[in-house]
Amino acid sequence: MSIHIKVNNTEYPATVNGNRTDRSWDGRDTKTIYLTMSHDAVAALLPDNTPWSIVQRDMVDVLDEQGKPTGETKEVVNEYDNSEYSLAGDITDHRDGTVSIKMGKPTETESAKATVTALAGGPVTYARAVKLRPIIEQAAVSLSDGEAASVPELITAWAYPVACAKGDRRSYGGKVYKCRLGHTSQADYTPDKTPNLWTIINVDHAGTQADPIPAARGMEYEYGKYYLDGEDGKTYKCERIGEAAGGKIVLQYLPHELAGQYFTEV
Repeated sequence: MSIHIKVNNTEYPATVNGNRTDRSWDGRDTKTIYLTMSHDAVAALLPDNTPWSIVQRDMVDVLDEQGKPTGETKEVVNEYDNSEYSLAGDITDHRDGTVSIKMGKPTETESAKATVTALAGGPVTYARAVKLRPIIEQAAVSLSDGEAASVPELITAWAYPVACAKGDRRSYGGKVYKCRLGHTSQADYTPDKTPNLWTIINVDHAGTQADPIPAARGMEYEYGKYYLDGEDGKTYKCERIGEAAGGKIVLQYLPHELAGQYFTEV
């Protein structure tokens, strides 16, 4: 077996060791990469936020239909993305032709600060972020349903007890829902469990066989459109005898659970 790291579509022979809790670097999860190159070359190859992966190459026996070795071998290649280890740390020259570099994951605090900075366009204090949040949520009201569904982090979070009007949008469980009926929210009536009150909003998809809409429980389905069922990985067309294309219905089930009734597998 041989190990390489891959950067910019180029592979470099390497040894990689992991440390889930690196106490020498704020207790973060790190990977130490050993490479045969100079200190400066390593620094140039792996600066902060460099996409990189580990490539594992193995030679395995080729088997016949009965599962017996044929005497031939083939190479099997597996690639594992490690881009989440995005912070470049200490570089050490081991004086034997090899140099190592630590690549670390951002801590939760660092990730939170980076997220706020990205949203605000620059570093802000916690107090400032608190003031900006309602402004961001108010601005998000102007987004289309498709745009809102793609950025649930910007949409007002569902909470209780709160008065919700028809048409209001709320984020819950990483998804965006639209209120179907005015009501005051209650602890036991979350959007994912109350299709009579909330319908999930689809991120913009054409609903064609080539671009099916990801299905979800409690969403509004449209007759004539195609949906991708995440549980079985199959595509279904929403159709029912007596229903015309364009008609809509909210269902608390996935397509494979209603195949033959509201959906046809394609």
